[in-house]
Amino acid sequence: MKPFLSIVVPVYNVEAYIEKCLRSVYNQDLSPVQFEVIVVNDGTKDKSLEICEVLQKEFTDLKIISQENKGLSGARNTGLSHAKGDYVWFVDSDDWLPANCLKQIVDTLKIKSPDLLWLGHSVVHNGEIIRTYIPAPIDEPVAGDEFFAHHLQGLYYIWKFIYSREFLSNNNLFFYEGLLYEDLEFTPRALEVAQRCITLTDSFYFYLMREGSIVNKVKAKNVENRFFILENHYKRYKETTSSNLYRNALLYTCIESFAGTIKMAARSGIKLSHSSRSLWKLLKTAEKKSEINYPYDKLLAINLPLYHRVYGVLARTYKLLFK
Repeated sequence: MKPFLSIVVPVYNVEAYIEKCLRSVYNQDLSPVQFEVIVVNDGTKDKSLEICEVLQKEFTDLKIISQENKGLSGARNTGLSHAKGDYVWFVDSDDWLPANCLKQIVDTLKIKSPDLLWLGHSVVHNGEIIRTYIPAPIDEPVAGDEFFAHHLQGLYYIWKFIYSREFLSNNNLFFYEGLLYEDLEFTPRALEVAQRCITLTDSFYFYLMREGSIVNKVKAKNVENRFFILENHYKRYKETTSSNLYRNALLYTCIESFAGTIKMAARSGIKLSHSSRSLWKLLKTAEKKSEINYPYDKLLAINLPLYHRVYGVLARTYKLLFK
């Protein structure tokens, strides 16, 4: 029997987390024949693979695919290429699912037949839930431009989405390999072509905020990759024939993410490139001609280098005083 849902779990150096993740995936009220679990061993150097192999003896239908390290995007692409389900969910290996959540998810997918389903999630830090994000209800499926503009809330995380495998295949949607913040790159691209988007108004995912994760360990590559993504988004904004609703949402994303990237660079003492200054000038010009009015910091709008220096000093001083 073909599974209805494929759950893809990329694994790289997560020996402290992977067992909890996989056990949560199997601790469900859904018949095992309705879903498959695909672990992609992305050249892990710790005991993660050994742990998965031990669990495979308990969960005999667990699939393990090993490859040389390609990064998170490459591992997701590999998992997607092996998936057989009608829908695909990319679950990060240091996170976990609530018990008995899959039946409600699968029932909703079968009834609504969306291109994508967007889920609520909870953020866990030091063993406690510190935030929970619940999507607004959508009575009937909406197109990707409307979802992008009115529902996304700047939460691009891949694991918040469950995608139709046919939708991904028909639109040649794969992850850009070797790139950090692939969520920010992939999600707007998928929403440009999506026609049926729905939500589930509850928390179906536990996201672990940990010190060693990409979002908490900023280097020059992090900033460079984000600027690269935003430059591509701005190019799409200029060239796409999609609706003005989509174009405005994409421009808003560029401006919002640009401001966040500047703060990221400033807090970490990373210098700005010439291309980042050029991009900001383009974004300011585009915003003046668009239908949106983004309330970015006035100092940033007037003088980008000065903003970067001032914010950096303030952020690092705050760290010294209150860390």
